[in-house]
Amino acid sequence: MSHKAERDAWTAFVEAGGNAQAAVDALLKPRTITFTVLCKPAPQGSLKGIALTSRAGLPYTKLSCDNPRTMPYRQAVGWAALEARAKAGIHEVFAAQDVPVRMAATFVFLKPKSAPRSRTRPTVKPDLDKLLRSTYDALSGVLYADDAQVVSCALEKIYGAPESVTISVTLQLEEGY
Repeated sequence: MSHKAERDAWTAFVEAGGNAQAAVDALLKPRTITFTVLCKPAPQGSLKGIALTSRAGLPYTKLSCDNPRTMPYRQAVGWAALEARAKAGIHEVFAAQDVPVRMAATFVFLKPKSAPRSRTRPTVKPDLDKLLRSTYDALSGVLYADDAQVVSCALEKIYGAPESVTISVTLQLEEGY
């Protein structure tokens, strides 16, 4: 056993309060969860506020997303993340609060027949940042406590079939990992 492996085992044992089984579980916990969602990726879109009045006469604002495909996409990503987390043997949030994570996502779109042959990448809408926002929100509370924990991200939009998104979330437990 290497010095680093011994140090990691001892650290896990101490952090588990001397509980050997909890230490082994911590060492065997996967550092990456990867999964694919077979659906057309949908961008976050903009929020619209509607001013309403309650029955008591108090004003309030109801926020709604202007893209009707966003919610079904976020639900599909959330369910796929829950399934991947369960397959990995994890039954709570994968990255606890304050644990930094890296995320990689590849968004796959069908190439329209009207697209010129010279276009090899989807350089048209939806914007990559809006796709990322809807994906971040779908994974909050499932793979990480808050999307602010994502400290590094690799994104890509490509043409292919079927339309899908492949997501990988990695715990960034130590510098340079």
